[in-house]
Amino acid sequence: MTIYMGPVLSFRGLDQKNQAWRMSILIVADGKPPKLSWSNPGSKKKQTQTSNEKLWSVNGKTAYRYEIAVPLQDKESSFQYSFDAKTYQVFLPRRGGIPRFAYASCNGFSSLKLMKTVDDKNKMWKEMAAQHAKSPIHLLPLGGDQVYADAMWETIDSMKQWNELGWDQANAAPFTMAAELEDFYFNLYVDRWSQPEIAQILATVPTIMMWDDHDIIDGWGSYPQDRHNCPVFQGMFQIARKAFAVFQRHLPANARSDSMAQGMAFTAGYVLPQMAILALDMRNERTEQQVISPAHWEKVYNWLDSLNNLDHLIILSSIPLIYTDFNSVENVLGIFPGQQELEDDLRDHWLSRSHKEERLRFIHRLLSFAQQKKIRPTVLSGDVHLAALGVVESNRTTGADLTDVINQLISSAIVHPPPPAIMLFALRNLLSKEEDVDRGVTARMINFPGTQYNFIGKRNFLLLNPDGKDKGNRLWANWHVDNEPEPFVKVIHPIGYQQA
Repeated sequence: MTIYMGPVLSFRGLDQKNQAWRMSILIVADGKPPKLSWSNPGSKKKQTQTSNEKLWSVNGKTAYRYEIAVPLQDKESSFQYSFDAKTYQVFLPRRGGIPRFAYASCNGFSSLKLMKTVDDKNKMWKEMAAQHAKSPIHLLPLGGDQVYADAMWETIDSMKQWNELGWDQANAAPFTMAAELEDFYFNLYVDRWSQPEIAQILATVPTIMMWDDHDIIDGWGSYPQDRHNCPVFQGMFQIARKAFAVFQRHLPANARSDSMAQGMAFTAGYVLPQMAILALDMRNERTEQQVISPAHWEKVYNWLDSLNNLDHLIILSSIPLIYTDFNSVENVLGIFPGQQELEDDLRDHWLSRSHKEERLRFIHRLLSFAQQKKIRPTVLSGDVHLAALGVVESNRTTGADLTDVINQLISSAIVHPPPPAIMLFALRNLLSKEEDVDRGVTARMINFPGTQYNFIGKRNFLLLNPDGKDKGNRLWANWHVDNEPEPFVKVIHPIGYQQA
């Protein structure tokens, strides 16, 4: 028996009744699956588990899922588990406390040519491991592009040949590449996640993963309808979704949804002490006209309505909700030769004209949620290969508790290089940083504290550290940025915060 990839931890939620951290563990192996051994915090008695679920097999390799629930303690604690005589340590938050968590996105390269320009590809994963050793991380939300499937156009002959066909001919072509694509997506995850620097974190910190376009192909959902619905695109998507379900969410290969789902969407909500996390699936139902279907939004809003007595709501939005207006970017790009390949991303963003109404409804709903529930919403985003900080502010309501503020923290990318210097210059100097969202509601990009910049063009990841209830449950956001000696810091106050 050989373990090719894993273990990879996935957070399955808090067992409220038993106050236990529920997790699944994924491995890829051949032959008979190995036995899992683990022990509860403070206990020397080992538990062994041979029961597992076979999720997906491709060419002799099989993804297996194991499930465990570990009780939380009054103080932060840890437990160990082992496969095949190798032991891993996992740290847990205290019972009733907000976990420390990290956030990252864009773990790969959009082309093989670009990959060759980076010497230390997993440098920021090493830095995250160093931070984890200093102050253990309890959760790891990952906001999209955990793998990059773009290499298919260069490495799979049948896809390369299809891509070279004329538009109408390609759209009419039958889907005959299923076996090649199953092998490609399966091994894409195995190869990428078995790299030591990434594997170390994925084996010791439970993840909450949500996909973005590169987990499928660049720009998925923003193509014209005849290309989006053609047999080859839809066949490819079915296999990419299967790989996402198995590897990122530890679900059976035929899974169409998860948790608080609508149709074929994987949106999921987690309620923790003093905090909730909402991971939005913004790819399953995406078209040129919508990001998320109306029926899906209704389920999201019903879940939000069920939340009470919390301080923070963390929302994973793979595409930034607050950003510079990409319609203006498109005009500016026209004066910079060689930058037109970025235009695909313009149609993919919330500020694309076809998505603005949907975005406006979402912003108003979050402002109403904060006003009514007294819970602070904070958006975590990635995708853009920059670190950035944005805010929505409304003057429609007034009050000392500042319910009229939504912060957005962008962390991207942990591996992918930043955009070209000319693009960073345009974002910083040529484009508007403030938007009138609606009457009395503005969105703007703001400078990082202590800097004159609202966009940082270096690889990065984010750590969020809670104060603790005795100090007001503030969240301290720390951007750890490549070659920067100290993190960039922003504090998120709960609504009605008073200095303890």
